[in-house]
Amino acid sequence: MTLDNLIGKGLQREPTDAEEIARFLAKISQKLADSSSTSISASSRFDVAYEAVLQIGLAALRANGLRVDSRGGHHVLALQTLGKSIGVSVDVIRLLDEFRRQRADGLYNGSFDPSEAEVLALIQVGRDLERHFRHWLGIRHPELLG
Repeated sequence: MTLDNLIGKGLQREPTDAEEIARFLAKISQKLADSSSTSISASSRFDVAYEAVLQIGLAALRANGLRVDSRGGHHVLALQTLGKSIGVSVDVIRLLDEFRRQRADGLYNGSFDPSEAEVLALIQVGRDLERHFRHWLGIRHPELLG
């Protein structure tokens, strides 16, 4: 399956520019920094780190000239398309899906309370993804790096 196969099925075409990507990159960096602050709870840190990862997925789609549409499931779509959008491995996508499920459990039924190790693991994955995305942009779309 390609990203083009998902147009009309959760994705729509929409061009981006360096300003939009710069805003995403700034938010991603800020959220990853905030998630490292031990002055807030592990649960809040996990949520903030997850938001950074989700924004990487959304920014990766934007860099490909795509946007998630208004249908539900945009978290799943943004994360599961990282393989096609910026070449993230299947193993990392599976890990991200587990983090997504854990966050949903905590959000919707209060059954997930992350450990410090789980928070640190998500932060590390987020940092690795941010580096991967910036590297991919530099190779594939240097014009979007401003």
